[in-house]
Amino acid sequence: MKAMTFNNKRNPNFILLEGRTKAPFHPISRNIVSTPKGHRLKDSKKELLYISQPIGYLVKDDVDALKIKDELAEWLVTKEIAPLQLDDEPRRTYWCVVQNSIDDLSRFAYTRQGTIQFLCFYTTGEQKTIPVTATPTSHTITGQDETPWTVEVVFTGATDKFELQTNKGLYLLLGYNFIEGDRLTIKYENREVWLNGEDLRHAVRMKSNYEMLSLGSIEVSASHECELIYDERYY
Repeated sequence: MKAMTFNNKRNPNFILLEGRTKAPFHPISRNIVSTPKGHRLKDSKKELLYISQPIGYLVKDDVDALKIKDELAEWLVTKEIAPLQLDDEPRRTYWCVVQNSIDDLSRFAYTRQGTIQFLCFYTTGEQKTIPVTATPTSHTITGQDETPWTVEVVFTGATDKFELQTNKGLYLLLGYNFIEGDRLTIKYENREVWLNGEDLRHAVRMKSNYEMLSLGSIEVSASHECELIYDERYY
């Protein structure tokens, strides 16, 4: 029997039933502008993906049924977007929130079944790690769409800067008195900069060009050995 993992938690008592509805990819909203000569595509926007997944479970009695419903609510109701992995879709993660309250929950003897409706904001594949050194090296960004990134550095000696550059527009230059053992984390999303777990954005001198990682070949180098980490993004 197949189950699912949501919010990094798995409960094999809730099994996946047939009848899932989900488009093959996120819908795309097209902004088309009319001109005297016809029409042109101004821009495109990826929209939410709707996933309806029937589930079923067994109960012993009414007390057990109430207990399991509480467990289900604690599992599915989240304040933030959470990862969803379905057993029959390996190497795919849907970043979702639950939209409904499973109001179609039906009862028959000791069985219960209903439908969870997920709203998926984006879809990822495998996480990839690129080792970066002072020597420019070529790598391939995989997936189907451009993706955010994270840079992780552990300094092996004192230095007053960290620089990372690519041939695809992404460029980072941070001025700070780093010492041996310092752990630096730079994230594309929200332009976060962390040093040893402390927010460094207001203390560091920065000259950077934050760009998403584009698909295909990229050449990258850095002033200190580090890792460039990204999740494959899918339509």
